[in-house]
Amino acid sequence: MKKIKSTASTVEEAIEKVVKEYGLKEGEYEYEIVEKGFKGILGFFSKEAVVILTIKREFYERRIKEFLLGIVKNSDLDIGVNVTSKGRTFYVKIRGSGVGKLIGKHGKTLGALQHILTIFVNRISDVKLNIIIDAGEYRERRKRQLEFIAKSAIRQVMQSKGKVVLDPMFSFERKIIHEVVKKYKGVRSYSIGIEPYRKVVIEYVKGRARMKR
Repeated sequence: MKKIKSTASTVEEAIEKVVKEYGLKEGEYEYEIVEKGFKGILGFFSKEAVVILTIKREFYERRIKEFLLGIVKNSDLDIGVNVTSKGRTFYVKIRGSGVGKLIGKHGKTLGALQHILTIFVNRISDVKLNIIIDAGEYRERRKRQLEFIAKSAIRQVMQSKGKVVLDPMFSFERKIIHEVVKKYKGVRSYSIGIEPYRKVVIEYVKGRARMKR
């Protein structure tokens, strides 16, 4: 996920230089030797060692966990954090007493934490990484709630042949609404506004409308 070119008198020194700079631990990196280096003869014809060190996902998983625990360390929350990853997405699971405080009203605190973690991890990576954070299975409960909200709004739109503007939502919540709307004929959805106050609009489309049960 991040490659660093390092040079030094020896391969070992070139590797150690990067390990110290980034605070890497065993198993969090791998390296490729480009040039072994040569001390030369009587100080002449010397050549530096060159390595390409690749930081692995294990490094980012650890840093994400440490960063999140650092945020809540001065609170009275007793939580456990588990971080896994697939591709460029990191999944953060939080469990323990007091997770409700981390979720916040309508998931606003959880959303803010996800935003902060996303900024943090992308500052230490060469490629764009994504963070999905969940606490106490909140996301699954919220998904069911959003599906109910979407279906109720669709029913209202079809009956009034008008439109409904939903409350501001996070991007992952809006995506759920859009996915539900796609299953129905006669309605469409789109987003308006600027983050973090972006809203979903569901509106009637002229033509034959059909409600799914």
